[in-house]
Amino acid sequence: DAIGEVTIRLRHEGRVYSGHSANTDIIVASAEAYVNALNRLYAALQSDVEKIHPQKSQPVEVVAGS
Repeated sequence: DAIGEVTIRLRHEGRVYSGHSANTDIIVASAEAYVNALNRLYAALQSDVEKIHPQKSQPVEVVAGS
């Protein structure tokens, strides 16, 4: 069986996110490549949010119940 290779590029706010996959089923390869590109976009958005609103680790106080 031949292997189909798919590369997908998503553009969001001027930035491009690529996803790539290879599979004997071209539909599966397309879906995997699309999800890969979406994951890269999501990771970039999460990184941007962390830069704007960094999460501070706060100590947790444990109080014994009565």
